[in-house]
Amino acid sequence: MCFWTNVRKLSLLPVLFMMTGSSFSVAAVIDRAGFHVTVEPIIGYEWTQVVTPSVRTRGMLVYGGRFTVGHKFLSGEGEYTQGTTNETFPTIDQNLKTDKQNARLGLRTSKSVGPFLDFLFRAGGQASKTQITTTTISTATSLTDSPDWEIHPYAGAGIQGNLAGFISIALEATYLFRNLKDWSGNDVQTSASVKIQLPR
Repeated sequence: MCFWTNVRKLSLLPVLFMMTGSSFSVAAVIDRAGFHVTVEPIIGYEWTQVVTPSVRTRGMLVYGGRFTVGHKFLSGEGEYTQGTTNETFPTIDQNLKTDKQNARLGLRTSKSVGPFLDFLFRAGGQASKTQITTTTISTATSLTDSPDWEIHPYAGAGIQGNLAGFISIALEATYLFRNLKDWSGNDVQTSASVKIQLPR
């Protein structure tokens, strides 16, 4: 499977234009009488907008895995990714190390609208934890901020085209509800993927 994902803060622009990162993976798909199991490693880059100590876009190498289990009309999905970045700011004598973990658990379903096209829907919860270590370069002293896990709901939709019976291409957009009062603080994740089903 080839997997591409993007994450960014939503700012009242169309969802499909909220793209700031990418990742790639290879998946194994086993299908028995409509019951499928999919396991896929993930490695790539996630780009997020941050404001401290300055407004900028930060890239992070992320890696982890995802699985889906169930039938076409309803299946469970789980995903875990983590990553680390190091940034140096000589003008303010600081180095910032960011460690991030994301865990997602939910359900997905699909509805066929023809022999070659499906609509996809997904929903669940995501837990995120970000640890930031700030080091003063000149004195080599460090201060670590490690808040608790944050849990937020997510929902998404997409389309999947089926080719040649064993290859499928999917486009998806997922909305992460971080703040129900201020929608500009929420995230959008878009993805494109290619799956190859193993022979039965």
